[in-house]
Amino acid sequence: MHRRQARNRFIILLALMVLLSLGVLGRIDSRLHIGGSDWDTESFMHVYIDDLRYEPEEFDESAIYAIAIDGLTGYASEPEAVIESPKEKELPIEKETEKTAPQSSPTQLAEKVEPPKAEPPKPEEAPKKQPTVLVHVVQQGETLWDIAQAYGITVDSIVSANDLSNPNRLKVGQKLEILTVKGVLHEVAVGESLWEIAQRYKVSVDEIAEVNSISDPSRIQPSMKLVIPGATRVLRSDALVVNGQLQKAFDWPAKGRISSPFGPRWGRMHNGLDIAVNTGTPVKAAADGRVTFAGWNGGYGILVIIDHGNGVETRYAHNSRLNVKVGQKVTRGQVVAYSGNTGNSTGPHVHFEIRYKNNPVNPQTYLK
Repeated sequence: MHRRQARNRFIILLALMVLLSLGVLGRIDSRLHIGGSDWDTESFMHVYIDDLRYEPEEFDESAIYAIAIDGLTGYASEPEAVIESPKEKELPIEKETEKTAPQSSPTQLAEKVEPPKAEPPKPEEAPKKQPTVLVHVVQQGETLWDIAQAYGITVDSIVSANDLSNPNRLKVGQKLEILTVKGVLHEVAVGESLWEIAQRYKVSVDEIAEVNSISDPSRIQPSMKLVIPGATRVLRSDALVVNGQLQKAFDWPAKGRISSPFGPRWGRMHNGLDIAVNTGTPVKAAADGRVTFAGWNGGYGILVIIDHGNGVETRYAHNSRLNVKVGQKVTRGQVVAYSGNTGNSTGPHVHFEIRYKNNPVNPQTYLK
């Protein structure tokens, strides 16, 4: 029995050695007699060498590998590569209210952060030169041209500032006011407002206030002398008196039909000119001046009297209401009243008078 088993083992080993030595990998029939005493086909088991080889068609993750450790053989699974996902990396904890600022490279920082450019210094603005009023005493042989050249101004500036009727006639010792700016020196009258002064010279209120350092334009005092920059005196064509002669320089107080001229009427002298207009028509000043009367005056009804200086006076009668008060300075064309039918009147009209040195004159001779 033992001999038979040894023989069988020898045969099997011999066959395997032959096959391995010849490199035969084909399919062969190795008949092993198992448990039988005879070599019959039913007692043979077919074993194929290919079935003994392990060749997986695809990578099998479950394959095992033999590992020799200190002469012993153990088995372990194929080591798995551990890959960290960026999402699974532990990030530093931030406060909920703070956001992580994007990191910038030194180059980017150099591009973004630029030193502030120094602005060139602005030239200091020169303070506005305030006008100065100088007083010049005329010397023997001086002319306006000489004086103007001495102060670096124009002759017209001296004439306007001093309201000279005849620039060619200067007196020794005469005092002239010299302005360091082109303009007019105006003396404030009683009841005169800065607005009225501005209207007269066609200069803005703000400009007059700035030049004269007036903080409150609503408060100016009589007899104040104001510099009116850029202004000129009344033109020669508007002068009412030249060389003692009354001029044709008055504006019409209203436009309308002449209902009654100057001269004798009904056995008495009619000292004015009647202009027929509707009640409420604006009545305007014939020239610049100052109101000396504003109110009721017998047969004149509601009357306005304006003093224009140099002995010249105008009157506006039979008005329905007033628009000025006594002491107020008015300018040419300013509304002083509204026409009516008050006093000794036969209908609504404007009774207009011009008086020179208290003598009535024919208005039509001097109206423009």
